[in-house]
Amino acid sequence: MGQEVLEKLASLPISTWNYKGESAQVLHLGPTAQDFAAAFGLGVNDRRISVVDANGIVMVSIQALYRRLEALQADLANLRFSSVAAEDRFAVLERLANIRATMAWVAQARLSDSPLISVVLPTRNRSALLPRAVASVLAQDYAHWELLIVDDGSDDDTPSVIDSFTDPRIHSFRTNHRGVCGARNAGLRHVSGEIVAYLDDDNTMHPGWLKAVVWAFEQRPEVDALYGAFVVDDWERVNGKGSGSLPTVFLRPYDRQSLLRGNLADIGAVAHRAGLAEAIFDEDLREMGDWDLLLRITAHRDPLVLPAIACFYSTDAPNRLSGGESHLADSERVQTKNSHGTSAQ
Repeated sequence: MGQEVLEKLASLPISTWNYKGESAQVLHLGPTAQDFAAAFGLGVNDRRISVVDANGIVMVSIQALYRRLEALQADLANLRFSSVAAEDRFAVLERLANIRATMAWVAQARLSDSPLISVVLPTRNRSALLPRAVASVLAQDYAHWELLIVDDGSDDDTPSVIDSFTDPRIHSFRTNHRGVCGARNAGLRHVSGEIVAYLDDDNTMHPGWLKAVVWAFEQRPEVDALYGAFVVDDWERVNGKGSGSLPTVFLRPYDRQSLLRGNLADIGAVAHRAGLAEAIFDEDLREMGDWDLLLRITAHRDPLVLPAIACFYSTDAPNRLSGGESHLADSERVQTKNSHGTSAQ
């Protein structure tokens, strides 16, 4: 009610009272006019004051105070916005510092065990990109891994490229174009390791990632799943706003409600213990399988957010799935079924 009265009062039409032109009975108001001129800058000079009527000096003061209050409220809103922005920037800087410290520690750490990590890599018609992704696995600081390449029915020279890989830790399988989620499920059925990690054929793995994953699960035996940071080459291109931005590191804090609204990590930054019943991809999804998987494997236990760079995410590869025709339908399906606890088929 008080705010409403002030707004009405502030909108009242204003006339002008002239100290010189008034009768002798109101000349005593002169000092008041001077006060208002000094305090609020009202009137042309200290002998004129804007009023609603001859007795309206109080209204004028309220109007002036109200305008001052509005200005102060605007300043306060700007300060709050600046404070939130500063807190966000500080949080980002803190995460970057944690990433640097954790990766430096892991690089020199001695692991008490060396479990086998199975890396699942689906591919289709990207023979030019696949060698780069495979090379990033071969370059890992941690050597006890197997790479499961699933060729999802390529009709280019991908099969011959796969045949050129001679490392005995690399195994390949072929599916009849079931989509990326179907290809990943095919790879999961051949997993031999205790831990599962993922990589897409147009991205590359940070050389320290697999060691960081083993170290993290060793430090947190109660954790079933984790995700780390990833570097996007051009965030403007991801958002469909052109291109030209510099590489950006993303490590989003975990919050279940935030995850229900949108994905928090790329599939290349996700790892989990093998054999999880929830670790299956919904083959009805074309491009949201990684988001759905993360929701499923964290439904009953929070993941570890590991401050280490997992992969480098490229946005310039041909035939990318992200942001395609199925984007909205996939998003709605993921949110609906996970909000109601429905599992993938």
